[in-house]
Amino acid sequence: MNSLGRLSVSALLFSSLGMAGACGGDEGEASPDSGTIGADAGTDTDATPGSADWQLLIDGSWEIPAGTEFYKCARVTLSEDTYISDFKAIGPAGTHHTVLTVGDPDGPDGITTCSAGENHPTMIFGSGIGPAEFNFPEGVGVKIPAGQQLLLNLHLFNVSESVLTGTSATEVKLTSADKVIHEAESVLAGSVQISIPAGQTVDIVGRCTAEQDITILSVAPHMHQIGTHMKIEALRADGDMMLSDEPYDFRDQKLYQLEPISMKQGDQIKVTCTYNNTTDQTVGFGDSSNSEMCFGGFYRYPKRPTTPFGIVCLN
Repeated sequence: MNSLGRLSVSALLFSSLGMAGACGGDEGEASPDSGTIGADAGTDTDATPGSADWQLLIDGSWEIPAGTEFYKCARVTLSEDTYISDFKAIGPAGTHHTVLTVGDPDGPDGITTCSAGENHPTMIFGSGIGPAEFNFPEGVGVKIPAGQQLLLNLHLFNVSESVLTGTSATEVKLTSADKVIHEAESVLAGSVQISIPAGQTVDIVGRCTAEQDITILSVAPHMHQIGTHMKIEALRADGDMMLSDEPYDFRDQKLYQLEPISMKQGDQIKVTCTYNNTTDQTVGFGDSSNSEMCFGGFYRYPKRPTTPFGIVCLN
């Protein structure tokens, strides 16, 4: 199995809970605390919003009491076709992860309390703790048609003893239609069949089968606190490739930006997650940081030409 050279970009993950249950309160009424392209992303972030050609796409402001975790969802409907060549996350302390999806509007623009599973069908970006950036290769990007709605799902987690406030955001660099030859999307591969007995070390394996010929641009391991190692492989008719095979640190999650990898219909992404359960209880799948996940996120193109099945691939 060949190893592929990679560029490590800190803190980007595609942690999504499209199949998970709710964690947090009921959905509330929208408030105008989310922004659009060209707006001010606010303060208390780990990067400078709006700098060096970056423009704010969407944001959400929040306040988290000490020792709590919950979800907020920010929505923005775009009035014109938008083409994106680069993404950047703004994630101040208290931002466990963000998931940015797009689809037909399903609620008013603004910010509400929501659940982990409240996402649109197509994922275009995600982030973990701290700032993160992804740059598409030439000819590849994301198109958001006019009238489509962005939904930024924020998992907020405060382990401190004081209230945290901040603004989590996604910034972009825009491009033109003629420069986006291939439209990309992001997908999660892995497993939700997770049960790790107390005091044991366990491997969990999940797969995602390519429905069509695709090109892979990145991988991003994501587990929670008892995850210790993840291996992500491309099982290809043209020859298997190791995409990532490294120890895992929940506090230092990474995206690996790859040289483009071609995969044929029927090829698979295989994800192997290793856990060391040092607790006195069985740990299963869940959206809370005290539960576990086994996902490798990846960017791929082209987008699926049919109705998306969602942002998680488990076959």
